[in-house]
Amino acid sequence: MSDLRQTIVDSLNSYSGNDSDLLETIQDLVEKEGEKVYPTLLNVLTHLEFDAHDAKVNWQRILAHRDLLQTKLDRQVKLITAVCDYFCEVSQTLTTPTMIELEVFEETRKHSHSDGLTGLFNRRFFDEALEGEINRVQRYDGSFSIIFFDLDHFKNLNDTYGHQAGDLTLKRVAEILILEKRTEDLACRYGGEELVLILPETQKINALVIAERIRQKVEDLDLVFDGKSFNVTISGGVASFPTDAKNTKSLLHASDVALYQAKESGRNRIFLHSTNKRHYIRIDFAKDVQIKKVDQESEQITVQGKNFSSSGLLLESPVLIEIGAQVKIELSDPSHDKPITIKAQVARVEKFDAHYDIGVSFLEINDTAGSEIAQTLAKNLGIPTSQINQKV
Repeated sequence: MSDLRQTIVDSLNSYSGNDSDLLETIQDLVEKEGEKVYPTLLNVLTHLEFDAHDAKVNWQRILAHRDLLQTKLDRQVKLITAVCDYFCEVSQTLTTPTMIELEVFEETRKHSHSDGLTGLFNRRFFDEALEGEINRVQRYDGSFSIIFFDLDHFKNLNDTYGHQAGDLTLKRVAEILILEKRTEDLACRYGGEELVLILPETQKINALVIAERIRQKVEDLDLVFDGKSFNVTISGGVASFPTDAKNTKSLLHASDVALYQAKESGRNRIFLHSTNKRHYIRIDFAKDVQIKKVDQESEQITVQGKNFSSSGLLLESPVLIEIGAQVKIELSDPSHDKPITIKAQVARVEKFDAHYDIGVSFLEINDTAGSEIAQTLAKNLGIPTSQINQKV
């Protein structure tokens, strides 16, 4: 989101004298990034907070209001003038608007929301953003995940190499978060050596993939300070809303519990929150899954995925697949053209009025697409990685 905001600020500065080019650029951004452009745009222009739907409606009304002003005044009206007049006279959201240079405002805002050492968003911004994301999800019946990271043995690193080496480490790890996160994700420094990612519209399995990728990048990081080489590792806890929590406090607690379990289990690992103390008991996976019996002429059918567990995958099927049957499962991966193919065996069947719950245990994963999801599942669900490239 910070990258999108900067793009909008740069566009406003570049086309300050040409509203036609500015509006064309904004439309291009919407086509590329989606309707999340609207709340960011209005926040840059007015410092007001809107959700995506309300922001889009207000933006369309601003453009209509600009056309009306131009007709009445019989002259060109600047977009920024129309914005101010709309919110003061039509929407009446602004009562005492203050004029301020955009670059000055953005620089002030950046300092108030950023951590001076790492360049990540600070704790104050995180608290506001997390509350805003929960409100958005509750309004639109969505979901999101957070990843809490904590550098392992950071005090020992400071004691051994000095606090400047510790600062360097935090900066380099923060750079990894910035490079590995998506545009819409928010990377924050929660405090000390604690870093956190807010991942909008992200299920646990996808959050786990991102967290594992960051963990590996940190582990591979070679650090040098004052002629001395050293390395660092990071642990993380993943929690999702509303699956694991119903409010801000309980979501933070859920991710903190998962992080504590990762630390207690040896560090340099990622744990998912679970009410059960066992590792990776359940990963929600509400997606369509293609399934077919192995070595039979049966047709491939589409079933509904429910969740991954430490033993396999739970499916909702319209037809019976008997216990003991070996099946081939295909999972789509948006980041790859080819699906992830899994060989499994039906271990449990439960009949309901309109469907069967089919529990399958994994035998092999064939990572034909080089998928991070496949590799993460193999690592965290106990399937030997040597089996990833075996054909099903």
